[in-house]
Parts: sequence; C-alpha cells; structure tokens
Amino acid sequence: LLYALARAARPRTIVEFGTSNGFSAMNWMHAVGDDPEARVYSYDILPYGSARTLEDADARFVFLQKSQADFDPGDIDFRPIDVAFFDAGHLLEYSMKAFERILGSLGPAAIVAVHDTGLHVLDH
Repeated sequence: LLYALARAARPRTIVEFGTSNGFSAMNWMHAVGDDPEARVYSYDILPYGSARTLEDADARFVFLQKSQADFDPGDIDFRPIDVAFFDAGHLLEYSMKAFERILGSLGPAAIVAVHDTGLHVLDH
C-alpha cells in the first residue's frame, strides 16, 4: 500500500523512522524509481548493515544513526517532507515526540503513516 501511494504521489523526500533490516527502505527506493532528486532518509538508533549497504548502493538513500526523537530539519537538508513513515519505538509517546519534531518540515500534501504504535491489551 505504501509503495503504491509513493508511486502515485511521486515524493521527493521520504523520511522513515525505523530501518531494521531495510525492507521498507528498499521499497521506498523502488517507489521513487529513477527520480534523481528523490531522497530517502532513514533513522535508527542501531547501525544496521542493511542501511549501510543501501547507502553504498544509491546516494539518494541516507542513513542517520539517531533516535526519531532527535530529528532535525538539517538532517534532511531542510527539504519539505512528502512522506513520513513511523516504524520505530512502537510506543505512542515516541512517535508523538517525533511527529512534533517533523511537523514544521511536512510539505503541504505530506503523507504520514504510522506502523503498530501502542500496545493493545485484551481483557479476556
């Protein structure tokens, strides 16, 4: 679904929080196709090898080893964010703090997606 949205929206700046094995990052890179101006910025607190491999393979992919809570507009060259994907921390408080940090950097038609934030306990 996110791949299809990115293909249709043709974003120039994608920011994802949570790199892990790089599966989402690879999808983003495929979604931006051959647009030389597109960039994918991926944040994670751990130095995943997959992120370094992607960075070596395509200069349009930038890995930032830092917390989503430490986002700074300078990290993404002050570009407006077209797509923001929250897939790190997985606690509402972390995502809310990061959202507050990126809010001023969101483009006018930005897509914001959040993956499995929060814990839902069933009472039965």
